[in-house]
Amino acid sequence: MSNRHRKISVALLFVIPLLLLASLAVPHFKTLQTGADVYLQTEPITKEDANENYIVLRYEIEKVLKEQMTDSLVETLKQPSELGMTKVFGVLEKQDGIDQLVTLSEKEPTDGVYLEGWLPQTTEREYRESEHYIVNFGLDPFYVPKKGHRVAAQGLQDGITTAHFKVRDGHGILREIETK
Repeated sequence: MSNRHRKISVALLFVIPLLLLASLAVPHFKTLQTGADVYLQTEPITKEDANENYIVLRYEIEKVLKEQMTDSLVETLKQPSELGMTKVFGVLEKQDGIDQLVTLSEKEPTDGVYLEGWLPQTTEREYRESEHYIVNFGLDPFYVPKKGHRVAAQGLQDGITTAHFKVRDGHGILREIETK
């Protein structure tokens, strides 16, 4: 191998990981800079939600009523699937300062603020018996230093907790938690 080929090989060994890292970091920073401000209300926090160094927040918008689902999504959910999950998009609308889920569809919206998530497949019987479905929007857990997570969880239980996100192209990044 010539000296020139070695230089190119070494350069590629450094450039490829940097390009990979940039492809992961750029969308994150773009969301922080240009994303819409979204405020989601959490469900009450239980002791089981505080484990290790994280507090798992469950959001009210993750409980989707049948009436919020489009007819085409309902039909899609009833179809058998190899993976057992359907990619969904939840359209959000601000009401009294808190963003609420308006509709849930399998089609990506062309405008507005929305979150991308996953919904498990269902059967006709499960659909008739269920009043709501749980959507996984992949929203961030809340990090708390190791010694303070139980204390923080207790503090968050005492009031109404709102999470501030930056959302862009269906992906949300947690910015802060506020308890009132």
